[in-house]
Order: sequence, then C-alpha cells, then structure tokens
Amino acid sequence: MLSPDRNVLLSGSTDDCVGERNSMNEILMTRRRKIVRFTCHGVPTKPGTAGMLFTALGKESINILHMFNTEHGSDDGDISFSVAEGYYDKTSEVLNEMKDKIGIESITVQHNLAILSFDLEETICETVVGTMTLALSALAKEHIDVKHIAASRNRVFAVLSDEEADTASYTLSRVLKEDPIIHPI
Repeated sequence: MLSPDRNVLLSGSTDDCVGERNSMNEILMTRRRKIVRFTCHGVPTKPGTAGMLFTALGKESINILHMFNTEHGSDDGDISFSVAEGYYDKTSEVLNEMKDKIGIESITVQHNLAILSFDLEETICETVVGTMTLALSALAKEHIDVKHIAASRNRVFAVLSDEEADTASYTLSRVLKEDPIIHPI
C-alpha cells in the first residue's frame, strides 16, 4: 500500500519527444505531498556555504527532497530546499542555528506544497523540453499555479500547492493520454 503523501501516479506515452514518433515511451510521474519549502535569502556567494548548510541538516538526519541554489553574479543568492512536513521543526532549529554562522539575511517558509516529478529515463526523448512544455501548458489551462520548475536531461520537477496536486495529477494523466496507473515504490 502506498503512503498518502507519496504516490507513483502515471505511466504514459508521448510522441512529443525528439526521435521516433508514435513510439511508446514510458513516463513515470511521482507525487510527493505535504512538503515544506524553506528559502534562505541573501546567502553569501562564498564557496562552501551551501555545503555548510546541508552538512548541518544532514547531521540531524533531515532528508532533503528537492533543492536549488541561485546566485546573481557577485551578489548574494538564495538557497531553497524542500523537506517533508514532519521535518519542519527540526529544520527550523538547524536554520536558526546556522543563520548567523553562514550570514543568511532572512528565511521564508512555504507550507502545504507538493512535488510532481517526471522520470523520462525510459523514453527516447533527447531533451525534456517537449514533455515539460506539454505539462506546463496543461497546468496553465487549468489555472494551476506552478511555484517552481526544474529540469535535467531525464527529469522534470514541478512544485505546486498541495491542494492542487490531485487536479494537476489528473490533468497531466489526461494530457499524456493514459489513465493513471498506480505502481508500488
């Protein structure tokens, strides 16, 4: 049985990939719910800063689900990362301890988020652009607010509100032209 906060939702096909058309391509979508995102603003761009932060979180056995780091040239940047809701208190404690050590200007928190992840490793896609464009267009048509999106060669992550996760999953299942198929993790 799958836990209510983590489900694998979709096995679908798409022909929006670069390569052979009308070929079955498996796209596996996972959904992780009840996520809290912390954003550390004004983080100094000194080498090792992110390492110090994530080492401190790791020492407390805090599992990071998704992270990204932005720098703006020589200006201070932001570090954002997501954890399961159950790690909120422990993560807050670590951040309060590390804030002055690292030189973080401020920290914001967003509760009740979900992460949808598309694993495209089993596809013939040479890039994720087609699938990402298809997904974002479908979510926009349904007025679903995507708060963050990240992509690599074989994976796309979208962060959105937890209350919109079911609608987003249904929408993406429909757009990718397959009924949802539940897979055990």
